[in-house]
Amino acid sequence: MYSFVFITHGDLGKTLFEIASEIMDVDIRERAEFFTIDFSMAAELNDMQVNLEKAVGSFIEKGSKVVIFVDIFGGSPSNVAFSFAKNESVDVLSGVNLPMVMYALEHRDSGEEIEKMVDGIIRSGSQNITSARNLIKKRASK
Repeated sequence: MYSFVFITHGDLGKTLFEIASEIMDVDIRERAEFFTIDFSMAAELNDMQVNLEKAVGSFIEKGSKVVIFVDIFGGSPSNVAFSFAKNESVDVLSGVNLPMVMYALEHRDSGEEIEKMVDGIIRSGSQNITSARNLIKKRASK
């Protein structure tokens, strides 16, 4: 079983989760936690770290593995979250997009090892990044 934490600038994480949940018609709000960061929050990052520890700890106590989604590698969200990847039941993924969240929701009860789950999430996210112009050029050259 997997639970998910989103740490993003603004409401990006919550919005992605809500859209994916609506498209897929699933409701696992009890297994998701959202934290937002804005550029005026530098002094509050320690508080966020404490709240994140509580959320991750609570999910792990309930038997979940935890995937933490952040928006930008090297940004404040990832800086706050990356220390949690030392735990074998947690991983942190940057560059969150809608296909990644949908894959995660679809496989939330798969029982997969965290490495396999994370590989699938990353693959889903990257496979959905494409250029329409490049697709058109490829098809035209065939």
